Amino acid sequence: MALLASAAPIRAQENFVSLDYPGGTLTAARGINNRGDIVGSYSTVPPPPYHALLIHRGQYMPLAPSTLLGADQSEAFKINDLGDVVGEFVGDDGFFHGFLLRKGVVTTLNFPGASDTYAFGVTNSDTVVGQWDVLDADGNTLSSHGYIWQAGTFTEWNFPGSVDTGIYGVDERGDLVGGWDAGITTLQHGFVCSEGRCSSFDVPVQGATLTQVNAINMRGQFVGTYFDASGGFHAFLAVGAKYASFDFPGAKFTSAWGINSRGQIVGRYKTPDGKLHGYKAEFGK
Repeated sequence: MALLASAAPIRAQENFVSLDYPGGTLTAARGINNRGDIVGSYSTVPPPPYHALLIHRGQYMPLAPSTLLGADQSEAFKINDLGDVVGEFVGDDGFFHGFLLRKGVVTTLNFPGASDTYAFGVTNSDTVVGQWDVLDADGNTLSSHGYIWQAGTFTEWNFPGSVDTGIYGVDERGDLVGGWDAGITTLQHGFVCSEGRCSSFDVPVQGATLTQVNAINMRGQFVGTYFDASGGFHAFLAVGAKYASFDFPGAKFTSAWGINSRGQIVGRYKTPDGKLHGYKAEFGK
């Protein structure tokens, strides 16, 4: 897979649609499947707390409100074509735990020995990917690592040569995307691993200080977020050797978190008043 061999721009976006939970104070869109179902989170009071959200055929629905996802602070990150959802929730212990929601049943995902576990991606065969960390007594991160969960078994996975790794997306081929760094004092880079070959990836924007790849589809398109020199964040779409940096019109900051095989992108943006909104976008070819 060629990763930005030349920094050729993609044609400008065709349209953006804002996604806002009715009466909400916060909405985030994190994942979209090939049927167009969107997952994320919402809040109806000054956040936090926030709760996992499903947007199906234009209807905004709290996700599994009768389970612990409704009782605790929770967020959904990806949804597969079967309707299985992964994400995170805050438990009674104050730590983050991953979850897999399938047919109304919540499976809690805790990497052995981890302080926090996050579930960021899921395939149609229920392979889950994510990140786990270890914290010190003051809540500082000592280390973070990626993982792959299959049939109840966790396998640690780290980008080659990294100190810290997070896996934020996976496709049906098993291609992985995410972020890595060489230590907490170094910059974070994105990565794409396809057919056993891993490539580090940085958005070719002057002054960019961080790159994170959050999702990949079966067409090899991937999306994510980067920070500029002033600390503001922006979304990007990459297709082979072409890329586009983009922001929701009028937004202060924009991130991209999900893309399906139709090229529909979801994410969140912040308006100048500080409010967070979700969005869906489609780009020209």
